[in-house]
Amino acid sequence: MMTVKIKTNQSRRFTIPVPYSFLYVFSSLLSSKFLWRQVDMWIRRRLGRTDFSIAPLDAMVIKRFLSVVITELKQQRGLVIVDVTLQDGTQVMIRL
Repeated sequence: MMTVKIKTNQSRRFTIPVPYSFLYVFSSLLSSKFLWRQVDMWIRRRLGRTDFSIAPLDAMVIKRFLSVVITELKQQRGLVIVDVTLQDGTQVMIRL
């Protein structure tokens, strides 16, 4: 389980647990063909050119890669991924 801890300068603390199943769902969304088609259409519309296209990526390769990354992250329990303090005193920490 990944935990996201947010501490504000007004002494408010938030702890948000994120199960690994959410990461698997997110990786499924990133590897969907529908999403890549929509991104391609959005880029073409924004640039105003039809000759430009992003390189087609195989959805199964993306999904397999993200699955391997998530399983490796599961083995690194306690690892701090992000530890940031903003100028207004807000602290954000993401830990596996």
